Amino acid sequence: MELGKPVVTLELLDNKITPLGCEFIQRALHPKLNPTLLVLKLDHNEFGSDGVIELSKSLAINPILKLLSLTYCGIDHNSAQALFEILIYTKSAIEDINLSGNVLGNEGVERVLIGASVAKSLKKLALADNQFQDSEDWLKAIRFCMEKNQKLTKYDFKYNNISDNGKLNELRK
Repeated sequence: MELGKPVVTLELLDNKITPLGCEFIQRALHPKLNPTLLVLKLDHNEFGSDGVIELSKSLAINPILKLLSLTYCGIDHNSAQALFEILIYTKSAIEDINLSGNVLGNEGVERVLIGASVAKSLKKLALADNQFQDSEDWLKAIRFCMEKNQKLTKYDFKYNNISDNGKLNELRK
């Protein structure tokens, strides 16, 4: 990619990518290299929050990428600010971000939702299986996101601790 070869899709699934590997990937995605990558899938690599922080150095200023999938990568709330920065970039083209199967918890998910609320191109956000539960702060963050970002119409919150009688039902009112 750094040698100028146009690459549109990069899927490195379950390749034991480390934070150092994420550093190399982010270098290739930096806008100064005129990246052509539209799809980045790094699912099932345990690089954790350190890897996301590395990736964000380029993704937070990348105007090309349309789909980012980081499922089951061991990402926790420590990467929430990096994810927030990726989402709020004013020239971002990201339409679909999948963060399912991580451990963002309430704190991380709330920060991601605040970033998603101002994401210019985002249409789909997957936060399934991220070990969060319905709470007042989470409800405020999801309500704010849904009201503020009208382009974002698909949310995936499956497999989290959201009760049938929980706060999510208040959104329907």
